[in-house]
Amino acid sequence: MKPALRYIIILATVIITVVAVRWFFIGSYRIAGDKMADTLKAGDCVWVNKLKGKSNPGRNRIVLYRSPLRRDAVKPPLFIGRCIGTPGDVIQMGLDGFRVNGRLLPNAPMMQPAFRIRKDIKEQLLTAMDSLHIPLRDAKEDSVSLTFRMSLREKELLSRNLLQVVQIEMVGEHRMGYEFILPRKGKALDINETSLLVGREAILNEAGDAAVIRDGKLYINGEEKTYYFFRKDYYWILSENETEGIDSRHLGLIPEDCVVGNIWYCWYSKDASRRFKKIR
Repeated sequence: MKPALRYIIILATVIITVVAVRWFFIGSYRIAGDKMADTLKAGDCVWVNKLKGKSNPGRNRIVLYRSPLRRDAVKPPLFIGRCIGTPGDVIQMGLDGFRVNGRLLPNAPMMQPAFRIRKDIKEQLLTAMDSLHIPLRDAKEDSVSLTFRMSLREKELLSRNLLQVVQIEMVGEHRMGYEFILPRKGKALDINETSLLVGREAILNEAGDAAVIRDGKLYINGEEKTYYFFRKDYYWILSENETEGIDSRHLGLIPEDCVVGNIWYCWYSKDASRRFKKIR
């Protein structure tokens, strides 16, 4: 074999191998935003394990996934988040956070719920917030109180630095409570108000034009259904920055074919201490 031909064959083999590895097994991606609190930062470059298996996507692992929304079908954006629920899990959402199969996952520190204080201590509060560089977000006033948003970390810091003991009350209406089961492939799921709320996009994606949701009921080919057999496994994925991050609270159920894979290694970061670190 001529040396030139041998070189071409070796080069083609290397290129095909690299493309195959990146397409099917490992991909390199750059993080575009701070949606995962302190775990990943904007500009971090990571490797994603695309080889699907029992633990990929894995519970409590950070994953890369595509939007499942029908309006994003042509060019679905990519998101990152922590997989807190796998097929068959019972998810409960309440004011204190999420429960998965009864186990509490507390609210993320970066979440910015609404808080209420008495209006007569407004000046003291604003002075303390200014000294701590805490912005006044979405402020609203009535005759007796001031309502605004801040993270749980900011709330703790503010409470420690006020000159007097002040009741800072979390406003409950920022989060609606509900409970549902994550669909498992081939298993029937009861259709009710909550399952339609959470699974609407998934059902319409699977059933297509045959499905119609009207007046809180599901119709397949014109027949009302009280249960539905899902064709895919589904996951529940949350951003650790609950205020700014897009996740299952906005996108609904994440089907298995929208999950790219586990993010497992940060190979570059502006912060030298974060380079060459496993992501957990």
